[in-house]
Amino acid sequence: MSHTVIQFNGHERLLAKVKGYLHAMDKLIQDGDQAMDLLIKALDVADDETKLKIVLLLGSMGSARAVWPLYRLMTDLNQNDTIRHAAASQLSLVGAMTKDHGALVDNLIADLGYHHAAVRAAAAFALGWEGNQRAVGPLVDALCDVDPEVQQAAVGALANIGDERLFDVLANAMWRSTKEQQRCILYHLSCFKSHHKEVIEICAHYLGQGDADLRYDALVVLDSVCGTQKPLHLYLQCLEDPDQRIREQALVYLAGADRGQLRRKNMDLCVLPLVQDASPVVRQAALRLLNHIGHGPVPV
Repeated sequence: MSHTVIQFNGHERLLAKVKGYLHAMDKLIQDGDQAMDLLIKALDVADDETKLKIVLLLGSMGSARAVWPLYRLMTDLNQNDTIRHAAASQLSLVGAMTKDHGALVDNLIADLGYHHAAVRAAAAFALGWEGNQRAVGPLVDALCDVDPEVQQAAVGALANIGDERLFDVLANAMWRSTKEQQRCILYHLSCFKSHHKEVIEICAHYLGQGDADLRYDALVVLDSVCGTQKPLHLYLQCLEDPDQRIREQALVYLAGADRGQLRRKNMDLCVLPLVQDASPVVRQAALRLLNHIGHGPVPV
């Protein structure tokens, strides 16, 4: 009689069960806490692709039980950047949905002083959920972090917290920031809906600056906050910009304006010279805009 023992791989069974949950949300909901236990347990043995899917699932469940497993992944420098960033993102979601998040906020604020910039950036990002007022002061301090990624994560978190009073904090920070931080803040200012008039003024200022990247960003943000009320005079200014990206984008945005308004402003006269532009994409955008205005076919 054979005494051979067949080894059973518990990890494989665990992962098979977890992968079943990934494809059957109804079963996940039905199993409740049992499913949560298996998902958390699988984080230690799953490959990176499966681990990432588990992380995203844990965040969507909104359970306080997911907080510390996600936190552990976020602060584990042995994990790859994608997983740690996903853990930080999902941790922010769970924090927003969980009433008792005091200990989590304490830990994340402490991590803003961690020696490794990747952990500081992840902590800043994770703190950015709506109404997380306790994080405002530490995140404002993080705007002065020596690492640009930490600075940008702090900007995004402050915008996500949603307190309109933070607009002035970010707007004032722009004028003493690096170029990359200015670009980051500029995009996030559009989140403050009650300050769109000030955002338009800031964009108008940047459209007259020497850096082409900042001018382009200002144009994009300007259009996003203006909606249907296009500031035609600013777009006309951009038609003469030395950067072809900005000329093209201004033409594209003008094509989204009211046709009657463009005709009343004799916009076709301003656009016609661009049919001879050195850039093919600008020439094409100019022709499309003229067609939108109703000028008809224009010879190139």
